[in-house]
Amino acid sequence: MNSAVTSKYRVGGILLLVLAGFAGSRFIDTGHMQAWPFWARFLFGAALLFVVVGAVVLFHSILSPEHSDLSLATLDDHRGPTLRRGLLIATALFLVLAALARALAAYAGISEDRTLVAGFGLALGWCTLRKPWWFWDHWKAGFVRGLIGDQATTIVYLVFAALLLYAALSGHSSEMVR
Repeated sequence: MNSAVTSKYRVGGILLLVLAGFAGSRFIDTGHMQAWPFWARFLFGAALLFVVVGAVVLFHSILSPEHSDLSLATLDDHRGPTLRRGLLIATALFLVLAALARALAAYAGISEDRTLVAGFGLALGWCTLRKPWWFWDHWKAGFVRGLIGDQATTIVYLVFAALLLYAALSGHSSEMVR
């Protein structure tokens, strides 16, 4: 298929996903899900999240088919498809973390806020130590690395990760947001 036809189908897909996302959010806003059990509301919300992320992925594939758009470099880095797959995987991992937070709250009495903050702290620490290209080569990280250097940026990010973990492990969850 040629590029124009593929783009036409992608635009149609974006429109369908946006309409589905709007209809799903209106369905939630009108209170139709209040009587649903938690697992059904979670699955509906997960599907709605994937609809929104799917629209973003399709939109990115039209604007930048080969380039990841993470760095300020204008040349194609041929990481666009990998980035879009990673975005869908990251969405799935976030939903697993949200389900884990809910399960820990229900069965162990651990606050959902604490679990989510701990998960984000662990993810930040992992990304800082492993330095995957989509994290370390991102233009924002590149800006910080340009200001203070790679080693100092690593230390700053690890301090932020440690602070997130400390906030998750100590104190009441309402104290974390103040």
